Parts: sequence; structure tokens; C-alpha cells
Amino acid sequence: GVELALHLMEGYKAKSMTTLFIFNNHKWAIEDNLVAEAEQEHVLYNTQFYDLLSQHGRVAICSDELELREVIAFLTKKTDLYLKGQADPGLSMVVVRGLDVTLPPVLGDIDPILKSPEMAFMRKVLGKFAEGCNNKVPIYGCSAFEYIQYLHLFMEKMPEGQKYQYVCGRTDIQAAHMCGFKQPDGKCVLFINDVYGINSLGESLRQVLSGFGGKQ
Repeated sequence: GVELALHLMEGYKAKSMTTLFIFNNHKWAIEDNLVAEAEQEHVLYNTQFYDLLSQHGRVAICSDELELREVIAFLTKKTDLYLKGQADPGLSMVVVRGLDVTLPPVLGDIDPILKSPEMAFMRKVLGKFAEGCNNKVPIYGCSAFEYIQYLHLFMEKMPEGQKYQYVCGRTDIQAAHMCGFKQPDGKCVLFINDVYGINSLGESLRQVLSGFGGKQ
């Protein structure tokens, strides 16, 4: 999303005034909220990345509520001028730090998940795949909000899940690349999501096929 926003800033002539707010609190709030736990794998170490972005003229970083108020006041004045035809439209980015938002977990009734055909499929296939392994089989994935509840409950409540360890990549492509590493017992699982998952699958196959040591 940030990459797309910067691309639009530099390569697209905006016709409206838009502000993108990003909470840079070192975590994936959606995934953690869906499982009601602060997963260690979801901690993000991207402070320096946003420090670099702040050098752009349309990016501001707020470390507390006072700075956020000042930025909003500045953008409000800019918007007023735009509405009066005295300022050009454009896209701005505000990175918010030091402020957190706590929401109740969105769990609901987990019984349908536990009894779902998807969970039955995971138990059957992954249980068979891990048979005979002396180590936990790594599951590589990334921003998994589409399936995080299924994966979480599989690993926490199902006996087959005890044979696996979730390894969260920073991106789908990084998760795919990790399939090319030397794996415990020579096995790993790649979880992919959305249309880019097909690209990730291709990357994982490329990494495995280009390696040495007979892993192919």
C-alpha cells in the first residue's frame, strides 16, 4: 500500500485532495486482532523505512498527539485553500507513532471454523505431510488475515498442528524465498493468499529448483 501511494505521488496527476494515515506501531493490527493475541511473528521492524520516507515533501511523521494535531491543522488549511481554488490537489501521507488503538477481538463463534471442511482438509493433508518428521515443519506465510484464524486454531487446538511452526515473512515473496532454504526433515509448507500468491508460488519453485544439494 505504501509503495502504491508513493508511486501515485510521483507518477500520477491527482484531481482530488487525499491524505493517507498509517499507524507505525510495529505490529499487524488486523491479524493480531483476529486471533486476540500479540503474535511474536507479526512484530514489524520497519521504523527506519518510514524514517527514510519522511524525507519526502508530502510525508509527515507524528510521534505524539500534539504533532498529529499540528499536521491535521496544516492539512486542513491546505484543504480549505484547495476548495477555494487557491491550492493544487494531491496525495499526502501521515505516519502516526506513539498512539495506539485497542479494539475488542473479532473472534465471534469459532465452532464453525473448527468444524469446517477447510479445517478437516488442513488436518488430513498437513497431518499426513508431517508424518515421520523429527522436527516441526515450518509453515511460511505473510499478511494472512484471510486465513489467520484457521491457521491459529489449527496450531493451537489440533494435534496435527503441534507438528508445525509458523514462520511469518515480511512479504509474500520473502515467505516464498524461504522455501528455498535447507528445511528440517526436508519439508516445508507455503501458505499463499490473494492473486499475488500465484507469483509467490512461482518464486518458491524457482528458489527450490535453483538450489544445490539435491533438494529438487
